[in-house]
Amino acid sequence: MKTKTVNSQLYNFKTYLNYKDKMMSLALNVFQFKNMDPFIDMSRVNYSLFCNGSIAFFKDDVTDNLVALPYTVVGSLDMYGRPQAIRPLPYFGAYNRTLYKKNKEFVIMYDNEARLPLYPNLVASAERLALIKRTIDINISQQSTNRIWTAPEEKILTLKRLLDEVDSKVNTIVGYDGLDVNDINSILNIAPYVADKLNDAKKEEWSEFLEMIGITSSVTQKKERLITDEVFTSMGGTIASRFNRYESRRKAIEEINNTFGTEIEVEFYDGLPTTIKDPTEYLNISEESEGITNDIPTISNNGQDE
Repeated sequence: MKTKTVNSQLYNFKTYLNYKDKMMSLALNVFQFKNMDPFIDMSRVNYSLFCNGSIAFFKDDVTDNLVALPYTVVGSLDMYGRPQAIRPLPYFGAYNRTLYKKNKEFVIMYDNEARLPLYPNLVASAERLALIKRTIDINISQQSTNRIWTAPEEKILTLKRLLDEVDSKVNTIVGYDGLDVNDINSILNIAPYVADKLNDAKKEEWSEFLEMIGITSSVTQKKERLITDEVFTSMGGTIASRFNRYESRRKAIEEINNTFGTEIEVEFYDGLPTTIKDPTEYLNISEESEGITNDIPTISNNGQDE
C-alpha cells in the first residue's frame, strides 16, 4: 500500500514538473532582442528577469563587453526605491566589483512595470494544472471500477461460472434448478464522469497563464463564430499584459542605448505590442466571413483606437 502511495506522489510531482517546464519555455521566449551583444547569454537574462524580476546591464571594465547579471543592492535606495549602488552576482565564479548609478555604470531592466517576479504565479498555475490533470486521470480510471458481488459460500463457484459467461457475452445463461438469484447481490459504485468538465477548467487555467505572459489564447464555450469586436475585447487582458512586460524592457533598452552607445531593440515575438496595423491579417480572418463586421478598430503605436 505504501508503494502505491509513493508511486502516486511521484506521478503527481512529475505531472507538476511537466507543466512547469512547458510553461517556463513559453514564458522565457516571448521577447526578441535585436543587436544584443553576442557575449550575453539571453536565456540566462530571460530566466533572471522572470524569476527574480530584474537584472543589471553594465560594461565589463576588462573586456569592455556589455554584460547582464543578477545583482545585490549595496547601500541605500533613492526616494523611489531605486538602487544607487549594486554588486553583480555572476552565475559562475566570482566578480568583485561595485557599480554606482551616479557614474552611469549600470542600468536595471525589470520584467514588468510592477517590478515583481512572475515565477510564483507560474508555479501556482502549474500546481493547479497538475491537480486538474491528475484528477482527470483518476476520474477516467474510476470508470472501470470492478464489480463487487456477494453470495453464500456454497454458491461462490456457481457465481464465478455465471460471471464468466456474462464476461464472455453469452446470449443465454442457464442455471441449475433451484438457483435462487436473490442470494446473489452486486455492488457497483462508479464515480460520475466529470473529466470533460475538468478539461474545460484546465483550458481556462491555461488561458489565464497565457494571458499573464502576454500570449493570445482563445478559450470560449460559444459555438458560433466570434465577431471581430468580441475577439479584440477578449484580447484586452493579453494586450495589457504585453504592455506591462514590454514597456519596462523598452525603457531599460532606451537607457542602455543612451548610456553605453548600443543600438539594441526589443519587441514581442509577433510584433506586438508596438502596433497592430492590420487586425484582419493578424487574426487571419476575412471581413467577408460570416459574422465579421466591417467596422474593425485599428490600434496605433500608443495603443489607442484610431
